[in-house]
Amino acid sequence: MERVANTISLLNEFVSDIEKNDFLRDHDERFFGLREQVKKKANKLNPPLNAISKRLYGIADNTFYCIELFNYKFSLLAKAIIHAIETENPLSLANNTRSLLEQLAVYMFLINHVNKMLELLKDQGSLEKIDEIIAKPESILKRVYSGTGKKNSESKDDEAIHVNTAIGELTKEIIDAQSTYNYLCEFVHPNHGSNFLVSSGELGKGRIETKGASSKTVQSIINCSYSIFLFLNTKKILHPIVTWNISNLVELCFLKGAKITNVFSEKEALPMGDGKTKQTAFYFKKARTSQEAMKLQYRYLKNLGYKVNPTDRVNGGIEGGHVFDKWTIPIGTMWFKTPFFSGL
Repeated sequence: MERVANTISLLNEFVSDIEKNDFLRDHDERFFGLREQVKKKANKLNPPLNAISKRLYGIADNTFYCIELFNYKFSLLAKAIIHAIETENPLSLANNTRSLLEQLAVYMFLINHVNKMLELLKDQGSLEKIDEIIAKPESILKRVYSGTGKKNSESKDDEAIHVNTAIGELTKEIIDAQSTYNYLCEFVHPNHGSNFLVSSGELGKGRIETKGASSKTVQSIINCSYSIFLFLNTKKILHPIVTWNISNLVELCFLKGAKITNVFSEKEALPMGDGKTKQTAFYFKKARTSQEAMKLQYRYLKNLGYKVNPTDRVNGGIEGGHVFDKWTIPIGTMWFKTPFFSGL
């Protein structure tokens, strides 16, 4: 029963975090000004960067919207699961846990394809190829939010992402996603699984009544929701970074001298300085933006064989328009400096 209590606590914490950040859900209020600013800057660019920058910002904007949208849906499902546990309603528990896994699968499908766009754009200079790469997440964003069932859609672009497709892709990250989904489906369909949750499990015998949290089956379903929210907690910081990385590409489009042939070029992680002290901190002279300098910092650390852990970094202050970071990693202490963030 300890896992049941831990699950309720974990889900309540998730709900509380979402409710504390209620202001994040007014997307227009937060981003209207930035959208207008990006549009004005983009309109001053020559083709094709004027169109490319707008499309990239649209993907960043809509992806961030979907992150907030899904987090809100996750919080609503968390409330429903808590209520199902506390009222001993195993049918509601099974239905909402399966829905939670479906929502997670489609959400991760979207995030993974936006990340894939970022990977494919690296060092890309062909306009035709860039257009093709950007079009994919644009289509997926539309299908994730506005997609309908196959019978109601006019084309593939109007179809919602099929849950089986999303679950299949989720198995690349959560190895038992498919088997867990199959397991939960058995308690949602009107068959023996759902009947077992509210009876003795034998036709014509025993009592017809719900199984409580002491039931091993109910505990197993509760464990599924616990695992899903643990997984979501590991993604809280990582997923917004996806939109940050796309916004950096938009910023690169706005720089003087930007061309379709150099916007997506990847710089080598070759720093100046020796990194031994704050005064001789590593810095990346060729970094075009603060975000690019930060990405090069992380890449340099990874190239050393270090698995980047943000808790190993402490802020060393801001001086001369630079942010200083002090890293303590297995091979020693390293200092880096990056230009102060300016953004779009």
